[in-house]
Amino acid sequence: MASYIKDYVEVNKYTRPDLKLLGVKGIVIHWTATPNASAKNERNYFNGTCIAEKRYASAHIFVDRKEARLIIPLDEVAYHANDKPSKIAKFKATASYYKGGNANLTTIGVEMCVEKNGTIHADTIARAEKVVAELCKQFKLTEKDIYRHYDITGKNCPTPFVSDSSKFTSFKAGVKKLLGSKSTGSKTSTASKSSDSSKKMVIVKAAQLYTYNSADWNDKGLIVKKGEAFTIKRELTVKGSKMYQLKSGLYITANTKYVSVK
Repeated sequence: MASYIKDYVEVNKYTRPDLKLLGVKGIVIHWTATPNASAKNERNYFNGTCIAEKRYASAHIFVDRKEARLIIPLDEVAYHANDKPSKIAKFKATASYYKGGNANLTTIGVEMCVEKNGTIHADTIARAEKVVAELCKQFKLTEKDIYRHYDITGKNCPTPFVSDSSKFTSFKAGVKKLLGSKSTGSKTSTASKSSDSSKKMVIVKAAQLYTYNSADWNDKGLIVKKGEAFTIKRELTVKGSKMYQLKSGLYITANTKYVSVK
């Protein structure tokens, strides 16, 4: 049984343009930023007011504490992650019917609803993890293919996961647990001279710094900020430069210009 209810909005050019995805290369996590609005409220907005206001916006799935609603079919474009060109290379895309569509042509958008006090309830997060895990299984993705809207275009969304990136790391870990198997990373041939550093912590020195989804300098992941600390699983060398694999499954540079270790 699916972890969401199908409740499609009508086809229209503002929220459901009836354009086909080129494929699903990732899942983009958002928050609605509309306090006290449920998944059903959001569905009704994108089937009514948003269209009337001629606003180009939508997402595929909306999640609250009690349910999740799929409002755009999973093989169609939703307008959720193209406010600026994609910063993630694998999501850059174009099509004759949607030039410069970028991440909107290659990803599924999942929105978490917000409580009256402006927070995301723990039950909403847990339900979103379940929804995303199901999507990952369906499209043969792993937790490494999950991104914040912030990672794609720089928008401050979902704000709680941007202001505290450890919450996003925890979200991805929750999805990984639900998937029930180890994620696949880069082939071991891309890394060499690995060593066990499991009891050490790496601390970010730079104002902000990219992590990596795998042992590949081109596979950028979430951004972490100065002062954040992470447990090191091992040290390795990738294409002549040192990198740490973190306990969370992500990777980070070992360059002492950007990080320190204790």
